[in-house]
Amino acid sequence: MGRNDEKLNKFVDQLMANDTLEQPSKDFTDNLMSKIETISTTTTIVYKPLISKMGWIIISTVICLLVGYVIFNEPSGNSKLLEFVDLSKIKNPLANVSFNFSKTLMYTSVLLALMIGVQIPLLKNYFNKRMA
Repeated sequence: MGRNDEKLNKFVDQLMANDTLEQPSKDFTDNLMSKIETISTTTTIVYKPLISKMGWIIISTVICLLVGYVIFNEPSGNSKLLEFVDLSKIKNPLANVSFNFSKTLMYTSVLLALMIGVQIPLLKNYFNKRMA
């Protein structure tokens, strides 16, 4: 086994002595870097949201208008929708339950909602600037 290794080493040494190393062209690095630059500039992905800012504004306006309509509109007994649907057969499991919220709890809930509503856009803007 040792003799085969010696023959193999001599054979490899002869091949290496007869062969020369290939040299890259002088412009090799410049050519390679120009190809890399063209590839990197063509594969940029631009973020485009599914729903635009104008879309969010319209959606939020419609929701606010619907909530306002439900809150401020007095229910009328002669609704055409109520003629087709008999809601008296549906049992309300929360009919006997009464919720009494203190003013402190109401103020705290409203303040928490406002703070979350303000902080989310601020944090989103902060992290977007950090990533750019």
